[in-house]
Amino acid sequence: MNTQASPLNIVALGWGLSAALVVLFVICLAVALVFPDWRASHGWIGLFSVAPTTSVRVWIDGIVFSIGWVSGLVLGLVYNRLIRR
Repeated sequence: MNTQASPLNIVALGWGLSAALVVLFVICLAVALVFPDWRASHGWIGLFSVAPTTSVRVWIDGIVFSIGWVSGLVLGLVYNRLIRR
């Protein structure tokens, strides 16, 4: 059995993290639009935009700022560096 860890593909990690964050944002925004009095999803939306949940700007801000390339790059580089030790 091979116990050596393989390095992360940073491009795949960036795409995967970006897709996951965009999907989570859209789900939370949909819940906030359907149940406006339920404040649970508004916290996640507030991380990415200060615009009102009924505006078009909240969609643009949320999707653009959900792109996780910086996080994917940092996580991938740190992980790949640590497994080489």
